[in-house]
Amino acid sequence: MDHPAEQYYNPHLTAAEVHVLLRRNYLLLQAGQAALGLIGHDVLGIAVEPRPDAVVLHFAVAGRNAEVDEDLDDIAFELEAFLGGGPEQRSEIITEVYVGPPDSTWSGRPHALLYLAKRNS
Repeated sequence: MDHPAEQYYNPHLTAAEVHVLLRRNYLLLQAGQAALGLIGHDVLGIAVEPRPDAVVLHFAVAGRNAEVDEDLDDIAFELEAFLGGGPEQRSEIITEVYVGPPDSTWSGRPHALLYLAKRNS
């Protein structure tokens, strides 16, 4: 076993498939760390999409204003800082902002969900 997390994956996965899962989890963890304290009430969802040589942060927001844009920029900046010096230090960070609920029309929905706001009933 090359990595302790491999014990939690299907033993029939190829080395490449395990690498993809480890990368996804690493990026999700780093993005979560970067977002701490920066998720305002207008942020409805955050998803992380690993792409070759890039990380896409998908945000669903209730509306855009200077405060929301600043928080999203800060999350991307913090993520870049967390990735610095690590295996993803050369990955481009791309942000995609969707105004609306994090439903099936949001481009982040099929990716690794980091945060979903609790619905108001």
